[in-house]
Formats: sequence, C-alpha cells, structure tokens
Amino acid sequence: MSEDRWAPPEHQDVPIYAAESLPVDEIGEPAQLGAPEPVWVSRLRFEEIGVLEQVKAFAVARSEDAVYVEIAWQGRLQRAWVPLASVTRRTLKPRRD
Repeated sequence: MSEDRWAPPEHQDVPIYAAESLPVDEIGEPAQLGAPEPVWVSRLRFEEIGVLEQVKAFAVARSEDAVYVEIAWQGRLQRAWVPLASVTRRTLKPRRD
C-alpha cells in the first residue's frame, strides 16, 4: 500500500489460464471467415482449471479439421484452434434497443 492515502490500491496480478489449442500440424489449411460467427465450444480445456463443458465463442477462421475461435474468458480475449467436432453454431438473441 502506498504511503499517500489518495493513491490507488495495489492489486496482485491475476493469473490468466489459457485455453488449450490444437498443434499447428493438426489444423490443415485455414480460411478466414467473412464475419465472426457465434458458436458453442464443447469440452474446452483450460490450463489449471480443467475442462469446461460449454463455452460461448466466435469462430473467425476454419479448416476441414479445426476452427479458430475467439473466447472472452476472465475478461480477456483469448484465441484457440479447436477440433471442428467440438463446435456448434449458436444464435444470438435480437438486440433490444
């Protein structure tokens, strides 16, 4: 804690647990998608946490064997290549403006 009472509090660094990604040789020939597509990723493994049964994500690229997804986990953007079989499309709810 700083000596000055008006100084902001000092917080410890929070560890960020990354999602496991497929090795490069298992990805194949990826192609960029025109726009990010909302998807569910089943059984995504994170370091130190283990497997999460279902995670919301956005697909941004794909190959015949894998999908490149963006995940907002722990308030931070993460990216990972996941097996195509673990990805299903999801529908976004309409916005209520």
